Amino acid sequence: MKTGKDIVCITMTTWEGDYMKTIVHMMTQLAKNHRVLFVDYPFTVKDVATTILGKSKAPVKRMLGIEDRLRTLEANENDVYHLTLPPILPINWMNNEGSYQKINQVQSHIVRNSILKAMKTLEFQDPIVINAFNPIIGLPLAGKLNESKLIYYCYDEIRAAQWCGKHGGLMEDQFLQKVDEVIVTSEGLLSSKSKKHPSVSLVKNGVDFKLFHEAYHPQMKARKTIGYVGSVDFRLNYELLEHLVERLPEYDFHFVGRITEMPRAMSLDKHANVQFFGAQQPNDITRFMREFDLGIIPFAKNDFTKNIYPLKINEYLSAGLPVISTDFAELSDFESLISIATNADDFEAYILKELKSNNSDKELKRIAAAKQNDWSARAELVELILNKDESFAQQA
Repeated sequence: MKTGKDIVCITMTTWEGDYMKTIVHMMTQLAKNHRVLFVDYPFTVKDVATTILGKSKAPVKRMLGIEDRLRTLEANENDVYHLTLPPILPINWMNNEGSYQKINQVQSHIVRNSILKAMKTLEFQDPIVINAFNPIIGLPLAGKLNESKLIYYCYDEIRAAQWCGKHGGLMEDQFLQKVDEVIVTSEGLLSSKSKKHPSVSLVKNGVDFKLFHEAYHPQMKARKTIGYVGSVDFRLNYELLEHLVERLPEYDFHFVGRITEMPRAMSLDKHANVQFFGAQQPNDITRFMREFDLGIIPFAKNDFTKNIYPLKINEYLSAGLPVISTDFAELSDFESLISIATNADDFEAYILKELKSNNSDKELKRIAAAKQNDWSARAELVELILNKDESFAQQA
């Protein structure tokens, strides 16, 4: 029986899916010592409709209560309780702030009732509530779940997020006034959120080192493969990618991840040296990475990406791969391990240089660095935040 705390995690993402997720990894780690209730992404009635039409895969039976909304999932040999919420209305498109807030209050009441029902079933009392990048639900629920502590876990800049930025920025500002602690994942977010809250802690993203180290392999191929793991989405610099695939026809470019920018992907796919493998389950990604000889992070430089600490950087390093990145964000932690390019020509030159100069000593250095960034080490930092008030009380 676990003797730790009861944690309710309210999120903007699903537990299951075909890409790596910061909050899922963190809750998996915390579930070793604590009871965790993971409140899934709040699906909408639109998701119900598109699933019925075969265009998406929302858990409609659980959403409608045909199947139990509350489940127990296994996560690295530990149980995590998982709650699917009733469907809500999609309202982010609304321009009228007053109407938006009224509907959001009603929907948040529905969400609260579902969470309280699950907490009663599980006999959760005085939980720590961790809100993971969902101030839209977090603000109206603040103080209404009998929580002993309220923590905001922020891993992106919400004002620059296309899917929730319209109302999310203002609501985040208000939510920050109600939370006890803030956890951020990048230097950029630390700078911006520290201006709005007195207690902000930096816990950078980690890596499932054991999983991604499985992709480590001797570099024996004559024809090299340059790989990218992650979503093919609005974050990428497509002009840079076009430059690279055209200028380096002697190398193959492999993209592993879901595609949300299909026209841009199709433009790249016209090149003979480009292959897209689509979305993959997290545990299957290393099978594709074993073909990589070098990993790239070709992000555009903008207000959204400047606050990212990319999961893929430690994933590549765990496999011993050379890494080339744009200078989209603060990456000083990795200056001795990766090459950071400021323009397309430099990016191309770094690829050629790293493929030519790579050796086993460099690979082992990268692997050793990544191992220090395992999610278990990151979870230890979050544990300190969970116990912060208790530590102060004991010292007093």
